[in-house]
Amino acid sequence: MRVLFVSAEVAPFAKVGGLADVAGSLPKALHELGVDIRVMMPKYMTVTKVARELRRVVHTCAVPMPGWTSGCALDEAVLPGSDVLIYFVEHNGYFWREEVYGPPGGAYPDNLERLSFLCRAALAVLEPLGWSPDLFHLNDWHTAPLAILARQRGLRQATVFTAHNLGAGYQGVFAAEQAWVLGIDASLPWVTKFFSGGRINLARAGLACADMISVVSPTYARELRDPAVGAGVDDLIRERGEDVWGILNGLDYDFWNPATDRFLDPADGYATFSAGDLSGKAACKAALQVEMGLPREPDVPLVGMVTRLDAQKGLDLVSAALPELSGLQMVVLGTGAREYEEFFAGQAQQRPEVAVALKFDERLAHRIYAGADIFLMPSRFEPCGLGQMIALRYGTIPVVRATGGLADTVHEDGPQPNGFVFTDYTPQALRGALGRAVAAYHRKDEWAKLVANAMTCDFSWGASARRYLELYQEAIARKG
Repeated sequence: MRVLFVSAEVAPFAKVGGLADVAGSLPKALHELGVDIRVMMPKYMTVTKVARELRRVVHTCAVPMPGWTSGCALDEAVLPGSDVLIYFVEHNGYFWREEVYGPPGGAYPDNLERLSFLCRAALAVLEPLGWSPDLFHLNDWHTAPLAILARQRGLRQATVFTAHNLGAGYQGVFAAEQAWVLGIDASLPWVTKFFSGGRINLARAGLACADMISVVSPTYARELRDPAVGAGVDDLIRERGEDVWGILNGLDYDFWNPATDRFLDPADGYATFSAGDLSGKAACKAALQVEMGLPREPDVPLVGMVTRLDAQKGLDLVSAALPELSGLQMVVLGTGAREYEEFFAGQAQQRPEVAVALKFDERLAHRIYAGADIFLMPSRFEPCGLGQMIALRYGTIPVVRATGGLADTVHEDGPQPNGFVFTDYTPQALRGALGRAVAAYHRKDEWAKLVANAMTCDFSWGASARRYLELYQEAIARKG
């Protein structure tokens, strides 16, 4: 089976969110199952800073656009730690920019044109490349134009559209005046499903046009049927019915490994550790307290958050609950909405037990996962979430709200509890769950068992990749 996996971002070459992590790891797991899978993304400025070797495989290729012809070149490398090929579409006018989608807090005005070009180029380069897939795996609204093209042209290849986040701000909505970029006839019946009210919704286009659909956890697949979660796509989720699969994301266990993590630098007081020897975790906590300017108190539970500072992440609950919390320390890493940045900065100034880093810092993120005792994810909704999986891998006990992938991965009850869960979206419910975690922390035998349970969870890509392989087979079978 031959698969072209198309994504606007792929770690480590370009990363804005969790999509990049999935795009950088799932293809490797599928390759291990025998799939001839190749990845394609734009050649951003960041690519040349990361890729060690780039080989030009297509020197020039015409790319038909609505009303004119553009062109591109194609470079090739491999995903780190594998022999999975990744192709970079070169068009300096569209992609040679400092950011992936736009400046912080904004978007490039030509994003629809840029990403439509990526999708058209993905089709155009196949002939000069001398390779053709059986299936296109498209990721988020950025690649939905390829699903439109596949349907409009009647391509023989099957299409799978994976929606990593269908929140209202992540659907790719553009003004109707830009419809010409897609080269579609807005009067066609199937086009009306994503073209209405003077707006184009590319997430709806992917959901309407792809042969099969996946979202990134089983619970999220069910929740999306509810208008309160579906954010304007719930009707299509219900309409597509059994075409929509919920497949839990996996985690790259080679990269996220406390026993080999290169960011846990002994020169800074950190240490690697494993389930069999947790002494390094205690060292990481002490080093993190020092690095973040917190009192070095080994017996006070340290709560970590590595998060986008966004309303989706439940930060209104944290804002309401944190001033009343005591008996713990907290460290927060992230950037986002000004109101939350100002709140956390204010808390850090007022309270010696709170430390905040308002930035993106991969090294510090690893150190928080390793050094914290508790990891807080009180999300309003969470399609899958990787933070709680990483925390479990590092023996850091999650406190989460029961939504999406959080509900699928963290369990307070049952034979092997691995965290603390609350359901109601209220500050009181959050305080209750966090209070239970703090109380358990002081019962050392119980806490040791929780940590052991957490570190023996397996959320590697193996099982999820097998589900994706089944999804591919179903999509190809339906295509006939």
